Amino acid sequence: MRKIITIARFEIKRIFQKRQTFLLLFGMPLLFTFIFGGVLTGDGDYKPEISVIDGDQTGLSQALINEMKTTDAFSFKMADAKSVIEKFDNQEITGYIRVEKGFEEKLQNQKTPEVVFVSSPSFEGSALVEQLINDSLVKLKIGTAAADFYQDTTGENPASIQEKMSEELKSVPAPVETVSVTKSEDLKTMNNLTARSAGFTIMFVMIAMLSSTGILLEARQNGVWYRMMSTPATKVELLCGYLLAFFLIGWIQFGILMTVSQKVFHIEWGNTFANMILVSSLLLCTIGLGLFIAGFVKTSEQQSVFGNLIIISTCMIAGVYWPVEIMPDFIQDVAKFLPQYWGMEGFAELTVRGGGITDIIAPVGILLGFAVVFLLVGLRKVRFE
Repeated sequence: MRKIITIARFEIKRIFQKRQTFLLLFGMPLLFTFIFGGVLTGDGDYKPEISVIDGDQTGLSQALINEMKTTDAFSFKMADAKSVIEKFDNQEITGYIRVEKGFEEKLQNQKTPEVVFVSSPSFEGSALVEQLINDSLVKLKIGTAAADFYQDTTGENPASIQEKMSEELKSVPAPVETVSVTKSEDLKTMNNLTARSAGFTIMFVMIAMLSSTGILLEARQNGVWYRMMSTPATKVELLCGYLLAFFLIGWIQFGILMTVSQKVFHIEWGNTFANMILVSSLLLCTIGLGLFIAGFVKTSEQQSVFGNLIIISTCMIAGVYWPVEIMPDFIQDVAKFLPQYWGMEGFAELTVRGGGITDIIAPVGILLGFAVVFLLVGLRKVRFE
């Protein structure tokens, strides 16, 4: 056992003597988390700005605009035609809506009024804005028809009837209530920053482990392995020493990244002991994957090329860069056969729902299953003679 620990200590010391190691292990994951999780998605309060030109200036045109303003998806602001067109040409606004003159008159005569929406081809929310305009128009047409009917029946002014109906609609409670189900009151949602922090931690730990397991091939190329086998340590002790070093390096990386992200990004990782179990199973799986790839290549350079290609592509599918739910159903099914997916599932259970050890049995079990397969195949395929 002393020989195994000595080999592991020597390898850890050798790894951390390189300055670029700190950039790969700690700098890049935190940078990617900040960019993808924070900067690119903002603080979640941003709404595309849509300017509105009211060419009719009547009560019904204002009612249409007020109806559209009730949505939380966009920010509608009134403006004059000249400034709006200038801003749109300078790409200062996403798009604009123009309510044509005669809007109220056509609506009262049971005709379809003109509402024009102008947007750039790159605006992905144009379909949603069109749907919002159509829904608001339909609601307004129904209200106008009802007000005309009520006037014919009671003789009351239709404008006042329309105003009463608008006030009544505002007081109607929201039909959908959103409930966050969690086992811990401190963990309400897995926001984008938390998800990306977990994802990029997984990805860069896998890349680091891949680089570490490549040391075995490098040792064979440089003749270091033969010299080490001439020492009193057996081949099994040498392998165990290297594997222990890889495992400890992975834990050092994971531990520091989780601590820093908690302090800097205020990310709550949940149950500590459950995280230890999940991270350990993920590290064993990753080490096994590194040995698996090493068994099918001849040099450490080949392992680095093929390994990074495999890890980055599978991370994209498994939901590291973006939520797996936004991808096609076929890709979502494929993601379930990847270890990164189950790592993300385990972290989601701990960070979102406040789960414990019993709640991550499935992800841990699947990751350990991957680890056993990878390690068995990798250890059988790797040759050092």
